[in-house]
Amino acid sequence: MPTLIDRVTELVLGFLLLVVLVTGALAVLAILRRRQRERYFERLDTLRRLYLPVIARLLAGELSIQQGLTMLGTVAGPDRVFVLERLLLEKAPTPAEVPPLRALCEGLGLVETWQRRLVGQSEDRPLRAALSSPDGVIQRVKRLGFLLRARSAKNLGLIRHQTSWPLLVQALADPHPDVRANAAWALGVIKEPQSFTPLVERLHTGILETSRDFSLWPIRSALASFPLKSAAGLLPSLLHPHPQVRYLAADIVREMVKRRAALEVCLVLEPPTFPRELCEVFLTRLCFDESSNVRARAAPVVAYLNDPRVTDVLITLLGDAEWFVRLRAVQAFAQQRCLAGIPDIARGLTDPHWRVREATTRALRCLGQVGIDHLFTHFLTTTDAFSREQIADEFQRAGIIPDLLAQFEREESDRAFQVIQRLTEMGKTNYLAAALRDGSAETLRGKFLKQFGGSLAPQPEPR
Repeated sequence: MPTLIDRVTELVLGFLLLVVLVTGALAVLAILRRRQRERYFERLDTLRRLYLPVIARLLAGELSIQQGLTMLGTVAGPDRVFVLERLLLEKAPTPAEVPPLRALCEGLGLVETWQRRLVGQSEDRPLRAALSSPDGVIQRVKRLGFLLRARSAKNLGLIRHQTSWPLLVQALADPHPDVRANAAWALGVIKEPQSFTPLVERLHTGILETSRDFSLWPIRSALASFPLKSAAGLLPSLLHPHPQVRYLAADIVREMVKRRAALEVCLVLEPPTFPRELCEVFLTRLCFDESSNVRARAAPVVAYLNDPRVTDVLITLLGDAEWFVRLRAVQAFAQQRCLAGIPDIARGLTDPHWRVREATTRALRCLGQVGIDHLFTHFLTTTDAFSREQIADEFQRAGIIPDLLAQFEREESDRAFQVIQRLTEMGKTNYLAAALRDGSAETLRGKFLKQFGGSLAPQPEPR
């Protein structure tokens, strides 16, 4: 009769045997999988050598779309879709490459496949065929299906497939955040006007539902990438009772204006590009909004408006209780280049917050000689050590020191002498010495040393 020890021994041996068998099976599967991947990459390298030159010639206009379809149509096998994706979209296409690539993807059936995958329709394939494809495991495991949906949304965006926008809008409600983010990005790239309103609605839903796994950034970025003429669609959002909705809507308009200003010199916001209703909302409501974030986002937009009230509104924002609103107002004045507002801007030189003082110094410098004269006057008369220090640093960063030395040499005004004297008293001599060494005439160096030579001892660099 077997003893208890014998039974325990049998159980341990059986368990060890099971572990050995499972480990062996896993090792065999790993080896087979590794071999399969090696064969796949060997096949991919072969196809690249064969077809990348064809694709390059087609994109260069040396081959017709039909010739490209005929040559690429010979790619077959269970991994056909994955391989064609790698060949055609391994790198983001340039705007000139998008039309031929889109025609190829449509002709090869890739667009239809991406559209099916985006709505969750997987292909019915035998197990062996599915496992022989790089996407096979993803297709068989439902929890990994989001990978195919996300990649399909991205591919449709890469080729700017306009007619897929309804499916991409539908994907904004996908349960997985990666799919939603890629769908929003694709809509922002495609810029279909009819998709703007659904994106705005999705933005509202994300704010009001406050779901933890919902990121507002992809929706915000997609909306901001639309042309400025679409900003009128944000008017209800700018008037929404929820402050976060108003904030993001104002931020989207600000980004639209910023992008337009980068392309158009001396941008002026006026109808029909910027409707009168939007102008009134920014001037009379958003700049006086209860939310400081909304006020800060409104200031850069107001600076571009063609309206006589702009200067008064920006002056009001210069006295805002929040420092970052004052900062945006100063920067807005600089981009407006309003010389009449210089005295109001100059008050920021003694602002309690260092970033406002810094922005004010830069704004005055950007407003030309009149602004620089205000800096000089303030620098020589203020008792605020912090303000004087920041102005001195800006003189060095902006390259004003060489101009001061030139004025000092020509004796055009006594102010250059006074400013240089104040700089030496503050110990700001390193830059002065460097400017004198850098190509200055001997007469200037001699004159400077005669006046300030005792102050030019090397000063320690700030840590």
